[in-house]
Amino acid sequence: MKIKEKQELHQKTIDQLQKEVAKTEKELAKLKLELKAGKVKNVRGLMNQRHRLAVLKTILREKELNQ
Repeated sequence: MKIKEKQELHQKTIDQLQKEVAKTEKELAKLKLELKAGKVKNVRGLMNQRHRLAVLKTILREKELNQ
């Protein structure tokens, strides 16, 4: 994830971040199923989604604590 993307995420509200987390979790679950079915050739995409989810949850938690 690029620095500019992280800065944009810091500008979002808590509700927007929660929606983004839910969306990313769905995509991650879909990728996991495709991986087990043998359809995914790019395993790195799975790792990128996991990293994105971790960053989103971290930013969300920071915002919750700062309120």
